[in-house]
Amino acid sequence: MTYSELKNMTQKEVDEFPLRFAFNDEQFQELLNDFGIEMSEVKDKLVSLGYGGGFMRKTDVQSFNDMAIRHEKRLEDAKKDDSFLIDAIEYELGNHEYCITYDETDTVDVLDLDLEDLRVVKCFQIARKNYLNSGVCD
Repeated sequence: MTYSELKNMTQKEVDEFPLRFAFNDEQFQELLNDFGIEMSEVKDKLVSLGYGGGFMRKTDVQSFNDMAIRHEKRLEDAKKDDSFLIDAIEYELGNHEYCITYDETDTVDVLDLDLEDLRVVKCFQIARKNYLNSGVCD
């Protein structure tokens, strides 16, 4: 599996999860209608994601947390494979415009890389070389 395939699979699961977003009163009322929740029940049946106007039913919180843990474990397991890790690093270098900034911080953070791990450092060096030689920075 490639990093892009893993990201797409993860995104599909998130997209299918019963989350709703509201940025004004009208959208919030639509959200309540979608969830079948009355305004008087909001405190008992609805939870905010804490950012971005996102909400879910309180009954879905455990499933959401389980999904997040599953996604994290899937990525951690996949990163044990050098070719996957190299692909992931190359992808994130491009995603964070490394050829413009030459800042590795976002890539390291997004992938939660341990730069004390010699295997990770070697994969990072290969990925960086591949990325810079790919022509995207020309």
